Amino acid sequence: MKVYQITDIIPKLTKPTEYYVGVFEDTPDPEIEWPHRHAFYSFVWFTQGNGMNVIDFDEYEILPNRIFTINPKQIHNWNYSIDSCGFFLLIEEPFAKHLNIDFSFPFVDIQKDDLKFIEEIFKRMLSKNNQQTAIPYLLSLLSNHQTFKKSNTITEFKKLVNENIDKNLTIEQYAEKLGITTENLNQTCKEETGFTPKQLQLDVKITEAKRLMLYSSLNTSEIAFQLGFEDNSYFSRIFKKKTDYSPAGFREKYLNKGQKS
Repeated sequence: MKVYQITDIIPKLTKPTEYYVGVFEDTPDPEIEWPHRHAFYSFVWFTQGNGMNVIDFDEYEILPNRIFTINPKQIHNWNYSIDSCGFFLLIEEPFAKHLNIDFSFPFVDIQKDDLKFIEEIFKRMLSKNNQQTAIPYLLSLLSNHQTFKKSNTITEFKKLVNENIDKNLTIEQYAEKLGITTENLNQTCKEETGFTPKQLQLDVKITEAKRLMLYSSLNTSEIAFQLGFEDNSYFSRIFKKKTDYSPAGFREKYLNKGQKS
């Protein structure tokens, strides 16, 4: 599967860069394959327009004043209206890690009171006079601003699930690895995501199952085993409950879809 660098998305760049800030409507659309992944973090604020953004097979509506965030390696595609406008920020992974940026949500709708704050951030980042010094500072503001603030516990929990995706660890075991109580993990997950740790664990596994179904030669039983499911029929039931498709039906839908970026 094609993995794109920032220089692939912004052809006018003649050398690698730690980040790139741009105006959505002023940037030519590059020729992008579907499916594809990015090797960088992307942050896109639609100030105008509509359409659909697909991130790891989940479809999200494009709306004015909705900010989308995509982590490296997530599968992505979108279709947006010709009148779409906004700003975007592309961040190379090492630089993002240095600033402790790691998106744990697909999108955020900006509240009216926050619009001027976010707009000012992008105006400063677009300024040629202070870009070099302003961008790292403003990225830190973005990651710490209340609209985008995330829990380290949630991020670390999902990271652990990915690292142990072939195992069927209990929530108690994950809490122990995180150095917190099971009750604390349950409460944090419910308060910040609306889901239990078990639901989040299954979501991570099902997302990886989708990737394996389309981009590996493994059959359903092999995928179930690789993701720590001892019972293939249980995996198939969970998959259908989460996606509304059987594993075979999901493969048929996306392999025949032939989407373009």
